[in-house]
Amino acid sequence: MARFVVVGGGSLGLLLAGKLAMSDCDVEVWTRSKEQAARIAAEGIAIGDASGSVYAAAKPIRAAALADARPLPDGDAVVLLAVKQTAIGDALLSALAAAVPPGAALVAFCNGIGHVERLAEALPGRDLAAAITTEAALRTDARTVLHTGSGHTFVGPATMFDRLPPYEAEGPGRERLSEVQNRLVLAGFETSVSNKMTERMLRKLLVNAAINPLTALLRVRNGELTASPERLAIMRALYEETVAILRLCGLETEEPLWEELLNVCSRTAMNRSSMLQDVLAGRKTEIDALNGAVCRLAERLDKPVPRNETVVALIRALDSG
Repeated sequence: MARFVVVGGGSLGLLLAGKLAMSDCDVEVWTRSKEQAARIAAEGIAIGDASGSVYAAAKPIRAAALADARPLPDGDAVVLLAVKQTAIGDALLSALAAAVPPGAALVAFCNGIGHVERLAEALPGRDLAAAITTEAALRTDARTVLHTGSGHTFVGPATMFDRLPPYEAEGPGRERLSEVQNRLVLAGFETSVSNKMTERMLRKLLVNAAINPLTALLRVRNGELTASPERLAIMRALYEETVAILRLCGLETEEPLWEELLNVCSRTAMNRSSMLQDVLAGRKTEIDALNGAVCRLAERLDKPVPRNETVVALIRALDSG
């Protein structure tokens, strides 16, 4: 049985690690800070529901700050990367290169696009996969996370978007992906292996690019984007511009994507998007991985995207402040 490592002590990282530990998986957590790692190692991870009631407390879990993590002994390990794209810098990549041996599987739970290319360049020889999830979680302290909404997780070969389409996905074989799927299912996550990760990554990008920056600029929850004709019109215009570019990049679904976007706003009506939370907390946002990525795709295709360029400029202005 493979050893699992969760990199990241945020909402999703704690949820993955906590539920894996509760399913008797051999799991370790690598966090940014020594203080958080020490607390998880001593007390475990507590998981609650949307009401705030803690329903399960895990036993102490092996944990370490990523900078102090001991190199994994062999390539049988599976590393679940649950960090924001803003965290994928030289320090994190160097630490992963030192601790994760060639042959290990690295599954990236990251919003947007662009991270796969950086991981592939910095970590040659690792089996790189992508994961798209609609699980919702909220971290309330260093060891406690609320599971605020159940969703579905797809894992599959990762796609690199650093060239003109059509894109090709590369990554672990079906057997290894099935191992990841089975382990996540045992932990209570509805999970599927997908061979259409390009489509799934682009669909997630579309949703995030149409919702997140507008919630951050307007300072509203997701559901409030549809509360007035003016807000709805702004979101529709941003959506139309974005979906036109993504269809040129491999977004093939015939499903009514605008209705899907409205459904996301409804299902997550009370949520504050991660970008809104970052802006309110004065943290750097993921705008470059979302609408910034749309702008880069459009530039390669020689297509104008003035609405995406505008929201990128506005969010960057907030970031710099």
